[in-house]
Amino acid sequence: MRNTFDDAPTQVLAMMRVWESRAGSTEDLTLDAFSALEQRTDLEVLRVPEYVPQDSQLNCSVAGGYRWEPPTLVVTESMSLRRQQFTLLHELGHHIQKTDLDLGTRVVEHRLPEAFEDACCDAFAAQILLPDDLVDAHISARGPSVSTATELFASSNASRAAIAVRLANRLRSPGAVIVLDEAGMVTFGAARGGLYPPARGSDQTANPLVRVALESGSTDRTIVRDDGQIWYRDGHSSERLYGQAAWAGDRLFVIMVAYSAPWLSMSPPRDGTAEYTKDRWDYCERCKQNFVVGFTCRACGEPRCPAGHCGCTAKAEKTCTECFIQKNTNQFAPASDVCLDCAS
Repeated sequence: MRNTFDDAPTQVLAMMRVWESRAGSTEDLTLDAFSALEQRTDLEVLRVPEYVPQDSQLNCSVAGGYRWEPPTLVVTESMSLRRQQFTLLHELGHHIQKTDLDLGTRVVEHRLPEAFEDACCDAFAAQILLPDDLVDAHISARGPSVSTATELFASSNASRAAIAVRLANRLRSPGAVIVLDEAGMVTFGAARGGLYPPARGSDQTANPLVRVALESGSTDRTIVRDDGQIWYRDGHSSERLYGQAAWAGDRLFVIMVAYSAPWLSMSPPRDGTAEYTKDRWDYCERCKQNFVVGFTCRACGEPRCPAGHCGCTAKAEKTCTECFIQKNTNQFAPASDVCLDCAS
């Protein structure tokens, strides 16, 4: 489960100051991050077909990675161009925090250093792609609505993930901004005010707001309900939330808040409405599917999906640094990161 950090904006402003002190232009990054960064001599940009090289993985919330030596920002090309820009800037956020003493100290001294660093990278990328003046032009005095999200998607080059992060930080009450695919699975989520966003890949079809949006058959209609809920993989839900949902291309934007919904004249908080189901759900990174946990592997202690994948499966695989394809470890020579096919 991703954590939320309301202190991330302070770190992001410091990150932007550090970047500008290194002759970096935030305006150039907004226009075209790839063009701006590929011209620099103090870091490299590496585009890979699908898999992030093993020596660059950071368990990021994005499909990318940061390589320390030499400083390299790794981005997978299997994503949309909008999402590639977001990922590239996210990885730049890692580079800035890891190469500045003050920023690095704040990360190390944080109660959850890795999660805090990753959240700040998300917020940094979103801030660059969606400057304040652009967001202000589409947001009401009471806060963001789902129309804010769809308007920003139509009027900018920012990814839906960037929009979710920016609008979550503008919420006036505990809430979340979530992006779902056509099956109701989370592709990205951001939250604030003590509310946790749902995990990537989690199923949100039990949420009445999401269910109506998926079943409506209309892609130009805004769905409004007062019984929205976030469902988590451990079977728990959030309290009931006020929500809106609308499509932006083939993805569904969902905004939900605990109270003071900008689109309603009255929306008081409702405690004691959380639910629980006895089924525990998890997500298989190999199958790219959710599953009800029925068996936990005794060796690694992680749930095993119906296809037999668990933590042991991940340990038995590695990514070739030449072809970037994930293969079984027996397809590599001992102590080699290059597969036998590429080495021959």
